[in-house]
Parts: sequence; structure tokens; C-alpha cells
Amino acid sequence: MMKWFIFILVIISPCLIASSCHKHSSCVTSGGGVGGTGTLSVTPTHSGIYIDSCMVYIKYGTLDAPTNGVYDDSQACHLPAGDTVPVAVFTNLKAGIYYLYGVGYHATYSPPGVKGAIPYTLCSEQAASLYLPTYSYP
Repeated sequence: MMKWFIFILVIISPCLIASSCHKHSSCVTSGGGVGGTGTLSVTPTHSGIYIDSCMVYIKYGTLDAPTNGVYDDSQACHLPAGDTVPVAVFTNLKAGIYYLYGVGYHATYSPPGVKGAIPYTLCSEQAASLYLPTYSYP
């Protein structure tokens, strides 16, 4: 009986200690918008292929699509000089939460329209890059 008690104590104690300690996230859960020094570079993709003809829209302060369909800003994807990866760049962002939506065109797909969305949290006012996954639509 004593062996079982020691066995359970040895197994359970580290589990309880490990589960009670958690690292507090330094990432914000609200806010966002312009007025900071952060940069967000967004690259739309579809099935692992870059979408170069795409408009990317951003909504500040939310992780959900706006109910009224109105976004705060938008950027067309472009190819930076000497690069083959299309990117839409949003600058002067504060740390906070954002919702990104992209709609574009890719001749390889039938139908050729693609769109997609992703929520994103910018944890600090630094440069960040992300891929925006899209899917085909008529």
C-alpha cells in the first residue's frame, strides 16, 4: 500500500506543479491601429502558390470580420524590387489585434477568383510577416 502511495505521489506531484505554473503571455489581446512603429507584411497564398494579384484589407482592434463589411485600410500586393514574393505591407501599426481579408485573381485556378481571411495578433511594434491562405470561389 505504501509503495502505491509513493508511486502516485512521485507521478502526480510533478504533473500538478507543471500544470499550475504557466508563462504569462506578453502579447496584447486588444487594441491595434495606426500610430505605432509596427509593420505587417502579408503574402496571400493558394495551395502553396503565391497570389500576386490580390487586394488585402485590414480591420483594427478585432479578430473577427466586420459585420458591416467596412475595413480600416487596404493595400494591393506588389513585388518588391528583385523579389518573387508578392506582399501587401501595412506600416505604422500599434501592437494589437487585427483581422485581414484578401481577395484576388489567379489564372491557374478555375474559377480564377481567390479569397481568404485570417485573424492576427501583433505582439510588439516590430516587423512581422504572415501568409494569408485563400480558397477558390466563383
